[in-house]
Amino acid sequence: MNVQKHVSRRSVLGGAALLAGFAAVGGLTGCSASGLGGAAKKSGGLTIMGNPGEITPEVIDAWVKDHPDVPITLIKDDPTRLNAMMAAGTPPDLARSLGAISTANLASRGLALDLDPYVAKSSTLKESDLAKINDVWRWDGNKQGSGPRYGFVKDWSQDSMFWYNTEMFAAAGIPLPTADKPLTYDQLLQIAEPMTKRGGGKVEQYGLFSTAPSIENLSAMVATTSGRIFNDDLTKVDFTSPEAKQALQWHIDVAKKQVGYTLVDPNPDGWDWPPFDAKRTAMALAGYWFGGMVTTNPKTAEFARLAPAPMMGSKRVSPTTSATGYWISAKTAMKDEAYAFLEWYCCTGPNAKVRAQTGTGMPSVTTLNSELPQSQPYQAEAMKVQKNEEQYLQVLPFSPYAQAVAVSAAIANLFPKAVSGELSAGQFADQATTDVNELLKQGMELAGKKG
Repeated sequence: MNVQKHVSRRSVLGGAALLAGFAAVGGLTGCSASGLGGAAKKSGGLTIMGNPGEITPEVIDAWVKDHPDVPITLIKDDPTRLNAMMAAGTPPDLARSLGAISTANLASRGLALDLDPYVAKSSTLKESDLAKINDVWRWDGNKQGSGPRYGFVKDWSQDSMFWYNTEMFAAAGIPLPTADKPLTYDQLLQIAEPMTKRGGGKVEQYGLFSTAPSIENLSAMVATTSGRIFNDDLTKVDFTSPEAKQALQWHIDVAKKQVGYTLVDPNPDGWDWPPFDAKRTAMALAGYWFGGMVTTNPKTAEFARLAPAPMMGSKRVSPTTSATGYWISAKTAMKDEAYAFLEWYCCTGPNAKVRAQTGTGMPSVTTLNSELPQSQPYQAEAMKVQKNEEQYLQVLPFSPYAQAVAVSAAIANLFPKAVSGELSAGQFADQATTDVNELLKQGMELAGKKG
């Protein structure tokens, strides 16, 4: 599932480590994987960095049953550790990443294996069966969506959609969102206030989902104005445009009004499901995949419904900013085995079918669309919203010269000062532009590209 975790203050510090990892990969050196504090690769097997909640022991057992000579060593998904492993020249054979924001970076650095030759000769996967979203894993050296393919999505969603509590909306006298008429961000801020409940000097119920001025969220907001934050060649950003400053100001206003978890009032659970399930928030920022979580609690299924992506401007855009999947290291000595697992797990194996049946995301291949659940009212309504939303699907541009998490960390580092008033919104925009462009400049220098 495409879990979009709230950006915490701790992750701001982690951004520096990620940037350092990017720099270190400029000169790959060899060293033992066991020296990184984890299990060394099993002889003849694959080392995979992934989510233990996704590649479960049952999934591994199913694979090994049919491939006893290719055991799996699973390392918990950790971007900082992945950077360290890549810098050491001992990357895992396969790794989990968000294709929408990482493909350009991975491909331009020569880290990911070109999958086109393997897809062309596959006997179990037809390229025509791949959902169009898989193109986020393609990069031609200048543009995402064309050129060689470097990964597959395992499942996907349009990530600016949100789920809402129908009971809380009704109690506040707020009309329910509809599939054909999305709310604006200003409307979200307005309706969040009456649904935010305070008592004993603290917030007991938030009206809005968790927010953070990440590069993904800001890009999604600005896209609805027909604008963009990155320039055409992805070498610079500009947060000083009227549209970008409006998006920044919205995040500041949310924090000042205290109507949702923010960087200055972090979600203690790290993401929106726990507080939404416990009725501590009226909304949860998540795409179609969140229905798989709703399935786990019949009581939550009674009030949870999916809404389309909100708009800041007049253009409907419902972006994918994750497209979570896996890529294969260009350095692996087991390319054939790694591709076999990648295809089996993401597209053709039994777990891909189970993921579709449980609604934990739109499937990687169109042949599994018929497996998506619709028996419960919330499932049927979510599918209606999803189908309507697909006409507004857009993949947003992200630079190959800095990891998105490092860009977001640079913005997040300034955010508390903007909320406190130490920085005006204009100063926030100016400083964020300067800081992020410095990151991009460093990345360009490492890539041997002149600004």
